[in-house]
Parts: sequence; structure tokens; C-alpha cells
Amino acid sequence: MADSRRRPPPPARPAASTASRPPPPPTMARPAPRLARPPPAAPPRPPAPARRDGVREVTGPMFIDTSKGTFQELRAPPPPVMSARQFAAELQRLSREVGQDASNPGSVSCEDCRRCESCMFCVDCEECYRCTHCRGCRASSHLTHCAECTGCHDCAYCVKSENCTRSNYVVLSRGLSECSYCFGCVGLSKKDFHILNVKYTRSEYFRIVKSLQAELGLEP
Repeated sequence: MADSRRRPPPPARPAASTASRPPPPPTMARPAPRLARPPPAAPPRPPAPARRDGVREVTGPMFIDTSKGTFQELRAPPPPVMSARQFAAELQRLSREVGQDASNPGSVSCEDCRRCESCMFCVDCEECYRCTHCRGCRASSHLTHCAECTGCHDCAYCVKSENCTRSNYVVLSRGLSECSYCFGCVGLSKKDFHILNVKYTRSEYFRIVKSLQAELGLEP
């Protein structure tokens, strides 16, 4: 037979008082990791202006004369090697030293010649090079059977001529080049049978030259 008595409900547990519990310790916030700062970006360069013809680009310290349009770099000039007076004195010394030497190195059978080199059978020549059978020539080279010529080169059978080159049988002429049989001519090139820069036939040339040689006292 069931018990008709009701069991009393269990006594309620007293609620724990929150005031009696100690508060939890505060949590320390961890600092955020420090990130490396990127280097500052270089400012963008302005585009270089297009260079125009006739316009000079100045890239360093300069002195600019706007009235004359000239540019002069401001750099210290290098020290001079020697002064003008020292250079002139040394040049004069060398000239005197060379002028006193009258030897003729490499020459054969030369008489009264001075400072001639590798010449043969020459008389009274001065400062010549590789001349043969010449007389009274000055500052010439590679002459053959020439007389009283000055500054001539690669010539043969020339008389009293100056500054002639590769010419033959020219007399009393100046500045001829590759000429033959010219008498009293000046500044001709690759000409034959000329007298005073005038063209003649072969027979006329020799007839007139023979008369001029007698008149001027020249040896035929």
C-alpha cells in the first residue's frame, strides 16, 4: 500500500555569496610585436628636360658670360711646366750648341760643308741631307747636281731655286712642285717648258733660255 505521506522537498542550498569570493587577478595584456619601419621613399625625380641643339648643359660650377654666351669651368689651371723666359733661354742655348757643331756625320768627300748628313761629293753646303754633287745648297735634302738652292727636296739639276719639290732643270724659280725645264717661274705644279710662268715649245724654250743665261751671267 502506497505511502500517502508526501515527502518534504529537500532543503534548498544557500546561494554562494559573490561578495565573499576574491576577484580574479587581472590579466596583463601582451604588447604587440614592434614592426620594422620601412625606409622613407625617395622623392620622385622630375623628368629631365629635352636637350635642344645648340644648348649646353651645365653640370658643375661654371662661370657663364651671358653677354658673350661663353662657358668657363671653374677649375684651377695646372701649374706651368716652365715660364716663357725659361723656354726661350733653353731654345737659344740649344741653337748655339748645335750651331757650333760643324761636323758632317755619314758624309763622304764633302768640302767646306757644315752640319750635312749622309752627303757625298758636295762643296760649301750647309744643313743638307743625302745630297750628291751639290754646291752651295742650304737646308735641302735628296738633291743631285744642284747649285745654290735653298729649301729644295728631291730635285736634280736645279740652279738658284727655293722651296722646290720633285723638280728637275729649274732655274731661278720658287715654290715649284713636280716641274721640269722652268726658268724664272713661281708657284707652278706639274708644268714643263715655262719661262716666267708662260708656256713655250721645246725649241723656243731652249732658244730663249740660252739668251737669258748669257744676259744674266749664268753658266750654261
